[in-house]
Amino acid sequence: MTKLIIIIAWLLFCSHAYATNIFQLNPQSKNINLTDIQPNHPQWNARSIYVAGDVVTHNNSLFIAAFWVKGIEPIENQPHWDGWIWLQNTVIEKWQANKVYQAGNLVKHGADYYHARYWNENNEPKPHSSWQRIKDLFYLTPDLPPEHPDDYKTLDGVDQNDNGIRDDYERYVYEKFDSPQLITFSLGAASTLQLVIDIEQGRIPNLDTEIGKQIILDFINISFCTEMIQNTFPSYRNPKLMYFNTIDRAYANRKAQNKAHDLIPWDDDFHYVADKDCQMLEGIMK
Repeated sequence: MTKLIIIIAWLLFCSHAYATNIFQLNPQSKNINLTDIQPNHPQWNARSIYVAGDVVTHNNSLFIAAFWVKGIEPIENQPHWDGWIWLQNTVIEKWQANKVYQAGNLVKHGADYYHARYWNENNEPKPHSSWQRIKDLFYLTPDLPPEHPDDYKTLDGVDQNDNGIRDDYERYVYEKFDSPQLITFSLGAASTLQLVIDIEQGRIPNLDTEIGKQIILDFINISFCTEMIQNTFPSYRNPKLMYFNTIDRAYANRKAQNKAHDLIPWDDDFHYVADKDCQMLEGIMK
């Protein structure tokens, strides 16, 4: 078993693409301009493996890997659970209080990088906030947090390794799936699923129509992508079913989605936009 892990690790290392990685840049820099650091970033390659922080170009746009990703094409969309963050600005700024950030903005705070889940102001980047930390989610030999007596007692559960993902969900995903793509898709969806828990607990005081639309679209996208995955992996479960795994969590999900829906007038065109963001999974389903 040890030899097999070493072989797999070697194969993954060899297939890891050469790219600028934001975590290897000067941590003291106030702002980072990626065009100054390496004007010609490598083109995305479907056969290469990318880890959190890798920068690539594709279709004349810059993208940063949100976590371990392979075979998923970067596209210009807001969701990051497809593995990629679309950089609409080549400058990554340090987080500033009293500045308004929009969904999709990327900032540096301390030694970490954070991706805005929705628009916010005066909301310091941290777990269970309007920010999602950029971090690898897939590991060959993960040091999974052990079971905790409080895993299922509250809506938030326990996050012993402080990676922004509830421990019981993280353990389930790693124990259930062998495919790195399925693991990263499932764990990458966790921050979106957690949003409804945050809504129910009053952590999004600026909840408005735009945030409500984004949340509903993301949930629809996750369902569409799940159906696409199930064509190849019939036993794969929708991350929503895995995440809302107690009566209280399922009820909180329903209540929070109703709150978001109440902010949005029914619009067929708005809802139909959702399925356009699921095509990025076609590469790993072949």
